[in-house]
Amino acid sequence: MRADSGEKFSCKLETEYREMFVSVTGALQTGYSIEKAFAESAVSLSLLYGEKSVLLPHIKELNTKVRLRMPVEQAFEELSAKFDSEDLADFSQIFKVGKRLGGDYVTNIRDTIRRISERVEVRQEIRTAIAQQQLELKVMMAMPLGILAYMKLSAPEFLTPSYGNAAGIMIMTVCLAVYAGCIALGKKITDIRV
Repeated sequence: MRADSGEKFSCKLETEYREMFVSVTGALQTGYSIEKAFAESAVSLSLLYGEKSVLLPHIKELNTKVRLRMPVEQAFEELSAKFDSEDLADFSQIFKVGKRLGGDYVTNIRDTIRRISERVEVRQEIRTAIAQQQLELKVMMAMPLGILAYMKLSAPEFLTPSYGNAAGIMIMTVCLAVYAGCIALGKKITDIRV
């Protein structure tokens, strides 16, 4: 699998589990049990993403296990083990401990979901900023070549001193090397994994 297709899958999974958490939080706030909240999240994911959903089949499987009397925290732990997601693993552990210790675990779950949603939003904003910088880099890579092509077509006599003698050729070769180095450096700077 290509790295960018893996990143696209990761982004899609992040978006979907964020929506799942929002749905679970909403259901908990209306008084549903945690088991019923996960059942409601399956309905929400189905409406939002339909058959293209990455997470929906796993949520349906979780709900089936819960109906067969598996504890919901164990079912969610199995679900989180299927994905390489720190957020899902963190939630699974907090959920398991909260359910075991009792108390006001619903409030703890809501707080955890809110924090995870905030982290997902920040990561998405960072990805957007990186994509913007990568686009700017592509434009900046094309600009010098476009200017040279325009000059060559519209006023070739302006380029004669640069390419018509040995000193001009050497200077322009150095400039080309610096340009290639700047492109490589720009690609390295904008190649950030979130």
